[in-house]
Amino acid sequence: MDNSREKKISIKINGEKTNYEEEIPVYDWKLGEVEAAAGEEAEDKGFDWILPDEEVQPPKEYKKIHYVSGNKKKRKPFINPFHDSVNLLMSIIGAVVVGAVLGFGTLKVITTTDGPAVPAASLQDTSAEAKSDGKQTVSAVELGDFSTSILQGGVFSTEETLNAMKDTLTGKGFANASVEKDGQYFLVLGVSGNLETAKSLGAELKGQGVDVYAKDFVLGSKGINASKEEKAFLEKGNALYSDIAQVSSNGMVGATPDETAVQSIQSGVKELEGLKVGQESMASMKESLVNAGNLAAVMKSSEDAQKVQKELLSYLQLYSGL
Repeated sequence: MDNSREKKISIKINGEKTNYEEEIPVYDWKLGEVEAAAGEEAEDKGFDWILPDEEVQPPKEYKKIHYVSGNKKKRKPFINPFHDSVNLLMSIIGAVVVGAVLGFGTLKVITTTDGPAVPAASLQDTSAEAKSDGKQTVSAVELGDFSTSILQGGVFSTEETLNAMKDTLTGKGFANASVEKDGQYFLVLGVSGNLETAKSLGAELKGQGVDVYAKDFVLGSKGINASKEEKAFLEKGNALYSDIAQVSSNGMVGATPDETAVQSIQSGVKELEGLKVGQESMASMKESLVNAGNLAAVMKSSEDAQKVQKELLSYLQLYSGL
């Protein structure tokens, strides 16, 4: 049995027909051997294979692959690991250059200034000359308590009533002073170094028709503006004030002045005279205290002691107004 047969195939390529002959073997898959086709020959039927002019679309199971050329591949940018270090180094170099330029410019200005440089010794001498001319540096200073014993002639709530009483006493020949403290006005007619002597002095004034009250009196600490020498004057002056008040109050009651106390007063007066005081109120205080000391040194009678008391009352009034 002939297992092959002729099969004619016609293919049209670009409109031209071409015939091909080919033996097509037929296999019996069940028996595993080649057998001829069944008894009769199949009718020779040819078919035309016409290739279309259009592009044939691929089956759906195939997917079109898009290729990308290698030169279009995106690359990661290069990061310089030393970028920050370079910036820091450049900033430091820039700062050094700018500093050097500014320093050179400053040095140029200083070295080209007209006139020679002033030595340090000359500057110190200038400040010393300013002090010798009376121009002293004024600063805030704290004064301590100022204590004395007084003869109080009255306490008033207003300055008008105080002044009315002062005028009356002044008209009768009595020295007096007004002192403001804690919102009240005190009328003072005498001072002393201690309370006992103040009481004895008060008895003398009462005998002259003046009602007084002996008491210890304290002006509290206060802050003022003063130079170094003015502060020294106030500290030394307050201490000297107590000595002069004691001598003068003793003289008012007829006691003889103590020579040792008088010598101490004279020494204190000389020390005050050597201090320079610029403020007007302190200059008046200094004048009153120096006068009181000089009068106490030559005091012979109660009338002399009364003059000393007048200067001391003036000092006390001015001090309370600082």
